[in-house]
Amino acid sequence: MTITYRFYEGPEDLQSQINFWITATKKLPFAWKPTLSPNQFIEQQQFHPKSRCFAFDGDQLIGYMSFTGSSEFVSLGYPWVISGYEGKVQDELYNRIYGFAVSETFGAKMFAQRFDWTQQIEYFLSKGFTVTRRSALLASSLGKKVKTHDVEVEEGFDFDVWKTNVKKYDDTSDEQFAMMREYYGSVDFDFSIAFAGGGYVGVTIRQDTGYAEILAVACHPNAQNFSNMVEIVIGECKKRDVKLVSIASLHVPLKDSLERLGFTEQTEDVMMMKKSDPTE
Repeated sequence: MTITYRFYEGPEDLQSQINFWITATKKLPFAWKPTLSPNQFIEQQQFHPKSRCFAFDGDQLIGYMSFTGSSEFVSLGYPWVISGYEGKVQDELYNRIYGFAVSETFGAKMFAQRFDWTQQIEYFLSKGFTVTRRSALLASSLGKKVKTHDVEVEEGFDFDVWKTNVKKYDDTSDEQFAMMREYYGSVDFDFSIAFAGGGYVGVTIRQDTGYAEILAVACHPNAQNFSNMVEIVIGECKKRDVKLVSIASLHVPLKDSLERLGFTEQTEDVMMMKKSDPTE
């Protein structure tokens, strides 16, 4: 086989990237909804065509890899390929994308990515990434007996409302809020709920698989009613044909348990990071 590689050429490549990712991850457990970051990045000053690379076998797209971010911080994607092209093609994609990111042209200083899947985690470990955070991922399948509630639901997500709620209970720094604003700004939230007694959550749903993530949470660290809040979120998810919903354990107050709602530990949500090394 003769494999050819090229960098980004236009909007059609972006759509091809998104479609490829959806297909590649559809059967992976807990695969989240595509983010907005690729579309946002191509509109930013820092964007460069060499931030995304595509691999072809003849005319067939067989893989791609990309990154988004700035010279200070880069979200480095995984080299996704179709079955049968693992290994050499992935490494070639990685070398081209990582190599450009650390070059003098772009000058990336720090890389990060989160995964729930062993194969992807092991690949990044082999490239010098280290695990900086592990959080159990709790999940519950939604059956027919899920209660629904009449609550005020906001389409999308309001970062400032989330921030206001967090500041009531946490001493999060301005720098951390700035990073979270950028991160949550790349997430395609479906809905959010502000609770009368305090607390705010944002949820994203991947429609083709019926998988939802309770992704943004602001509540008192010792909230006794957290399971009631999640029950309301689950009810809204049920209305939207969600089949499985998850939440990272780091969002769950220590004194609260979601077991009564059917949540059990399924896997780990792993954050990985690496400092730039242009000599690699």
